[in-house]
Amino acid sequence: MQRLVNNEILPDLNFTYLNVYVNYIKGKQTKHTKKGATRSTQLLEIIHTDICGPFDVNAFNKEKYFIILLMILRIMDIVYLLHEKSQSVNVLKVYINEVKKQLDIKLKIVRSDRCGEYYGRYDESGQHPGSFAKFLDKRGICAQYTMPDTSQQNGVSKRCNRTLMDMVRTMLSNSCLPVLLWMYALKTVMYLLNKVPTKVVQKTHFELWTSRKPNFKHLHI
Repeated sequence: MQRLVNNEILPDLNFTYLNVYVNYIKGKQTKHTKKGATRSTQLLEIIHTDICGPFDVNAFNKEKYFIILLMILRIMDIVYLLHEKSQSVNVLKVYINEVKKQLDIKLKIVRSDRCGEYYGRYDESGQHPGSFAKFLDKRGICAQYTMPDTSQQNGVSKRCNRTLMDMVRTMLSNSCLPVLLWMYALKTVMYLLNKVPTKVVQKTHFELWTSRKPNFKHLHI
């Protein structure tokens, strides 16, 4: 928030009561052991993806999952709603076409877990790729899979999922809206996250994508 004020994106704010939320922040802290990981140094060098769901309450269009597509050098994080996990390959096709047209960049690596929607099946004879894995192979995109029961290897996506769901629950609770509106809260959260800076990149995702500073005048704070 302070960085947004310093960059003249938000007006001066009163942080007098910020200490009220210290206990809330402490309650969200987690203990983890982090080992060295290969990080991307170029745009779209590595895309992290994960699917969250199914949810007990479906969206208005009966979606019960969502998929996220993230970059370390964050240009624009994307979330899509899904009816079935098998739709993940269709989402990736749309994402690749959009990025190619907007930025003229080709995707190199996709990092995900070994769930069936990404990896396919594995038996005594080896891997039987699903539609997602076959698409990556056809496009010459390298697939990086995590080891079984090691979700921390896909920590970027897992942390983003947790952040999104924490913010969605907070938003719905504060507004007293019904749970069936979770998909609108989810899209709003991703919209806001793309308009604030990160530790990795000083500029906002919106600025990197559009070369314009974000405008918050239409938001109610």
